[in-house]
Amino acid sequence: MSIRYPFITEKATIQLEEQNKLQLIVDINATKNHIKRDIKDIYGFDVAAIRTLITPKGKKKAIVTFTDDDAATEIATRIGLF
Repeated sequence: MSIRYPFITEKATIQLEEQNKLQLIVDINATKNHIKRDIKDIYGFDVAAIRTLITPKGKKKAIVTFTDDDAATEIATRIGLF
């Protein structure tokens, strides 16, 4: 599994609520296809787009946009963020 844990900041929460985007810390070797497949398998939601970046601390962060309007909020609720 390539997903490690959710990345929670004030900016990430705003993106979650307003733009239907979820930020996750993922395995450094994970590709966008691996991340997309894992989200579909674990949570059952389709992904519209994934952007990845390496943080200054050397961790890989994925910003995931979903096709369903309430998918990011639903996943955050399942994880226990709200």
